[in-house]
This record gives sequence, structure tokens and C-alpha cells, in this order.
Amino acid sequence: MAPSVSVQALSKKFHLYDSPQHRLRAALLPFGKTRHSTFWALKNVTFDVHPGRALGIMGRNGSEKSTLLQVICGILRPTSGQVMTHGRISALLELGAGFNPEYSGRSNVFMHLALVGFPKREMAERLEWIEKFADIGQFMNQPVKIYSTGMFVRLAFACAAVVEPDILVVDEALAVGDIFFQQKCFDKLCEVIQRGTTCLFVSHDTSAMLNICDEIMVMVEGEISYKGALQEAVSWYLTTIGGFKAQSARLAGETPGRATMLPDPAASACEISAHSILSGQNRHGLLGVELTAARVTDAAGSDTLTVPVMEPLLFHILIKAREAAAGISVGIHLFDRMANLVFVSGAGLSRVILPDLAAGQELIVRLKLTFNVQPGEYTFNLGVSVPLGVNQDRHEMLGPIQVLPENLDLPHFYGIARLPLDIDFYRPEDTIG
Repeated sequence: MAPSVSVQALSKKFHLYDSPQHRLRAALLPFGKTRHSTFWALKNVTFDVHPGRALGIMGRNGSEKSTLLQVICGILRPTSGQVMTHGRISALLELGAGFNPEYSGRSNVFMHLALVGFPKREMAERLEWIEKFADIGQFMNQPVKIYSTGMFVRLAFACAAVVEPDILVVDEALAVGDIFFQQKCFDKLCEVIQRGTTCLFVSHDTSAMLNICDEIMVMVEGEISYKGALQEAVSWYLTTIGGFKAQSARLAGETPGRATMLPDPAASACEISAHSILSGQNRHGLLGVELTAARVTDAAGSDTLTVPVMEPLLFHILIKAREAAAGISVGIHLFDRMANLVFVSGAGLSRVILPDLAAGQELIVRLKLTFNVQPGEYTFNLGVSVPLGVNQDRHEMLGPIQVLPENLDLPHFYGIARLPLDIDFYRPEDTIG
């Protein structure tokens, strides 16, 4: 099957001028003295996205994600390379893009529907759906210029979704609306993707990426630094950002965290290796730093993968550096039986600075995780990574961990996690006097 979006060796450069006068002189005297510097926003970007697939695009601010989407949508022309798309594109790139601020929301909707080619006989039906989805009430008849940011997002997304596009492009816009509207938008995104629409989704929301996308691409300074499986890409992205934080903390004069674990005979390197739960399957990484063994115990030190709700498990992890490594992070991902990501964290995200390792050195890291979750079965991943690099070693699909509803002293709850809840009551007459 041919890809819906094919980007081949795409590059885009801009001319940067120190002042408007320099720009004017360059326009009037195109063959005169060069008055600009060259900035390459995109550098040899290549990827394909097939129908019915969702590609997540992540990156720090300034990584040129939006520039890439604008080239794909035809707003900007590439300097070199090519972009091939098949089918109708509907894009949500900027709040209110294409809206006339002096017109009402209703008038802007009619103009949008006309521009994308809907016949008049269908416009009334589409308008009714947009009004219901956007849910901005009487403001549909008010000028767009008085809209709040949330109203802009509601109307813009409704207009983008009603087109039933072959390719849907969304750039960060859904991070603005309230949670109820975000949930409605995510449900609609999943619906249109299941119908066969190709989606390019830019966001910093890793949870949204994991639930919507089939694959994630990470961009750094206009280049693709990683493209692949969801968990690997998200971990790469979080590790990269965590790495910058760790480096800046050291530059600011903070000292690396010292060992807080007391020596534990049950958690020695020999004992961890002897009781390791790692099988070697579902493992990948560069192995510059290796996760050689992992032992799971309860608080009393007994090996187990069973834990009562609201009780902890201890993950004793042995890592070994094959080469010198700095900024190391060890972390865990927890998934429920439907493969939903329940929890992810580790040393980097918790701002715990682990010591640097020389080649051949070992380190034991203990993660204590309290299972404030719904009783049931969970799988987990364990991994070790370094800043600005792909995961060094990751062991996936470990477990299962069985969380038991044996703690009868605790109140029951429904959902993924148990949050603290206090309940009080009083009679109205108690407040009189």
C-alpha cells in the first residue's frame, strides 16, 4: 500500500536579516552585497506514513516540528527534497488560522466549508455537527475576534474534523482546551484514524502520544534523531530532556546524590543475579550500560511478584558499564492488562543523580514502588539510559505482577489508581447559630 504522506530528503532554509532595512536592500538589490545569514530549519528529513496510521512528532521547542508540518501542508515550499501526499489534507496548525476575525463563527464555518469543496446542500448538516461538537453556544453568532483561546480551539478542531480528511495534521492545539473538550477531541481522533485517516500529531503530551499514535518520531534541531516504537521513542525523548536537566544541575554546582541504600545481604550483586527475573527475551538497546540482573522482593525481602493493594515492591537492579557513562538513569514502566501505560518514572524524572561509571564498574539501584492501583495483573519494563542517546538496555514485558485486593481495611474504589479521598458530612441545621 502506497504511503499517504511521503517525505524524501526534505530540507528548508531561511534567510535571517539583522534589520528590516537589510531585508529591503536585499529585495531591491538582489545581486548586491549579501546581507543575510542562512538558517537551515529542516535537514534531510525522510519518512513515510501509511493510511490509517498515526505518526507522533515530538521534540523540544525550536526543533522545527511546526515548520515540517507547514511544508507538508503546502504553506511553505521546501528548499530541496520533496513531499508527496495522497488525498485531502485537513490541518489544525495555529489557533484560528484561516478565520476572519471580523466575521462570526457561523460565517467562518460556511466560508471554511465552501473552501474545502462542500456543496451548499450539505453545509447545513455539517454546520449542525460543528455547532454541537464545538459547544460554544451563542458565540457562534459573535465575531471571532472576541473568542477566548479555548473557543478558537473548539471551533477550529470541529472544522478540521468535519471535513473527514484523508490526512489530518494537528499541531499542539489540543493542549489548550479544557479536559472535557480534550477527551472529546481524542475520542474523535481515534475514530477518524480507525476509519483510515492518516494522522500527523505534534504534542509534548507523552500520554496522548502513547494512546493515539502507532509510531513516534523525535526531532532535534530540524533533524530526525529517533523514529520507532512508542515506548522506546518516549523514553528517548524523556531521557534527552532529563539529561539536559541533570547537566544543568551539575553546572549550577549541585553535587550528585550519594548512596541512600544501606548494605543489604539480600540485595547484593550475587543475590540479585541469583534471583534475577530477567529472561533475556524482549530486550534491546546499545548495551553501553547493561542491565545485567533484577530482583523483585516485598518489604520483608522475600522474592515475589504478588503484592496487596497499597503495599510496595522493591526492584533491586544491577547495572554494569561496558564503557564510561555519565548522566545514567534507571527507570520503570508499568502497564495494565489492556496495555495502557499506568506509570513511568525513574532516576532522571525523579531528579535523582546517579554516579558516573567507569568501564567495568557496577551499580545497584533500588526502586520502591507502592501499588496504589486497582487490583489485577500488570506487566512492567525496566531500563537504563544515558542523556542524548537511545536506551542502553531495556527489558520489556516482565511480570506479571499480581496486585491483590487483600487489604480489607482499605475502602474500595474503581478506576486505574487510588487517590486520597476524605469524606465529611454535617446536617444543615448544624450551621445555624
